[in-house]
Amino acid sequence: MKMRLLTLLAALILSACGGGGGSANSTGTSPDNQSSSSTTPSENNNNENSDTDTQSNDELDTQDQSATNDQGSAEDISTSPVVDIRVPSEVVRKGSVITIDSVVRGSTEGLTYTWTQTSGPAVTLSGANSASLTITLPSASSINKDSYTFSLTVTDSTGTSTYTETTLESVNAMSELQASALMQQATLGATYSEIQAASGLSEEEWLNQQIALDPTLHTPLLENYPDRDNPNHINRIDAWWKASLNAPDQLRQRVAFALSEIFVISDANTSLRGEPEGMVAYYDMLLKHAFGNFRTLLESVTLSPAMGVYLSHLGNEKANVERNIRPDENYAREVMQLFTIGLNALNLDGTLKLDTDGKSIATYSQKEVAGFAKVFTGWTFAYSARWDRPSRNYTLPMHAFSAYHSMEPKELLNGEVIPAETGPHESMQLALDNLFSHSNVAPFISKQLIQRLVKSNPTPAYVARVATVFNDNGLGIRGDLGAVVKAILLDEEARKFSQVQLHSGKIKEPILTKVHLWRVLNARSELNRYYTWNLSTTYGQGPLLSPSVFNFFRPDHTPNELQTLELIAPELQIATDSNMVATINGHYGDLVWRMAERKTTLNPNTVYMFAQDDIAMLANNGLQSLLDYYDLVYFAGTMTDITRTALVDLDSYFVNKDEAQRVAQLLYMISLSPDFNYQN
Repeated sequence: MKMRLLTLLAALILSACGGGGGSANSTGTSPDNQSSSSTTPSENNNNENSDTDTQSNDELDTQDQSATNDQGSAEDISTSPVVDIRVPSEVVRKGSVITIDSVVRGSTEGLTYTWTQTSGPAVTLSGANSASLTITLPSASSINKDSYTFSLTVTDSTGTSTYTETTLESVNAMSELQASALMQQATLGATYSEIQAASGLSEEEWLNQQIALDPTLHTPLLENYPDRDNPNHINRIDAWWKASLNAPDQLRQRVAFALSEIFVISDANTSLRGEPEGMVAYYDMLLKHAFGNFRTLLESVTLSPAMGVYLSHLGNEKANVERNIRPDENYAREVMQLFTIGLNALNLDGTLKLDTDGKSIATYSQKEVAGFAKVFTGWTFAYSARWDRPSRNYTLPMHAFSAYHSMEPKELLNGEVIPAETGPHESMQLALDNLFSHSNVAPFISKQLIQRLVKSNPTPAYVARVATVFNDNGLGIRGDLGAVVKAILLDEEARKFSQVQLHSGKIKEPILTKVHLWRVLNARSELNRYYTWNLSTTYGQGPLLSPSVFNFFRPDHTPNELQTLELIAPELQIATDSNMVATINGHYGDLVWRMAERKTTLNPNTVYMFAQDDIAMLANNGLQSLLDYYDLVYFAGTMTDITRTALVDLDSYFVNKDEAQRVAQLLYMISLSPDFNYQN
């Protein structure tokens, strides 16, 4: 009797437990006689019936008497199978074939399997009635991750079932062409090895890898001019070339270059010409803050002695009637007009806000200019012993002298006023906070970065999406430039995936076409010097060589031919006749005259192009293979049939020449082609 009581009690406990394996994480309702579990096994939820615990011996005796021939043993109680689903542990790529396995604890004899897809893009299920499911995921059709849910029902011979679900996400695996397209926007020109390394990754993975890299700064690359004790202007350019051509953090270098065309300083025909250390320090500051916070960047720009000299707020004094001194308004004006908010009030999407008469609304007046001018008084070089004896230290942020700072009230944007007797440091912080919080900053800066990286004519919706990220990166942080850059490059307008867009792309900046060619062709000199003279007269631009604070071109420049279409093409502002002729000659000199394989001896000071791989490909694989390669590295797959035909025709003219001459001429024509000079 006692043995039968214990056996029956065990059976009742097992029945209350549901046979094991259930998880609270499963979705959907399990059918009758079916238990539910999820991908990750959980501990059994052994909630026993409290009534069973309190049953009296008399009740158990009654149940025992109703049992016949000891048929209540635990061995006869049916339990549902316990099932785990195992998905691939590595990142799942779109377009890949994956297998999802099920593992049943205990015997698998007599089990049946039924796999179904419950969510996600439709896929074909191979092995839908077996222990393992094989599926082929669709190729990428958008930048977003695809999410899938699959369910498995395992039924034993008694009809008892277990229902289990698993969810997985697939990310893009960039092809070489897709990687090249991204890197045209996000680098200074990708090499074939860089394209290969990026292919197979998703766009976001590559961007995250780039953002995580330490900055390649220019200061360590700044060398003295030969036979001199100090660097000069050409050494600053040399340092820029070394970083641009060789730095692994290409995204940072590209973004810093874009920022240098917004927060403009220049040593072209200015007193900064003789301050290469200060110019390099300024560029390094842009590199350091390229993925940081815009507010921090704005403060670093403001306190840069190079910027202070360029826009004359270094040494700016408070008003003194007797000495006929008034605060200089230069930086006060440009920090609003060019660096933060622009001239007119903007909607989030970058379009103009209009008043009741349909007219644009000015963002500031002379009153605010005068107020900010007072803020930027009392600042000079760091480590200056006295105001009238500045140190001329161009590498450290400026230092304040309170005696020369205006203590008058300072009127800022949106009616904010800095009270009288507020010192230089607190005034600076309040003023920059006032600028940073203005609603124009997000669309004003976001649109310009889109124009510098992706396209000249972004749709208002594109600007609004990026500006929204500027205002909040998803973690409540405003001004996260790393998040902004990712939003720009991962947006549907940047990653088109064969979607037809009415207006896309941008004209490549001439200096960037040169850098692109030099990077792919491993340009170098024997002495590791990149002494490039007269960049501005040859290409219409150069790093930190703008003719004014308004950059080489304005972000809203519209050539006459595009005005009726209401399109802008900023880069065409420097496409003058003289500049274009000079650029053509510059490319010819690089690609034809200075191809190393066409020389018998090399000048150790001269930068040469090295095309041995191209020459070997032409000799061994033929012209079409070489053009396919060029289509990848120079055009990101956008070489038109017209351009390819023109290249074939050109090569037929030089077909009796050696391969080095043929390659040189092909590269020269590529440098002139519309396809190459248009980033699409």
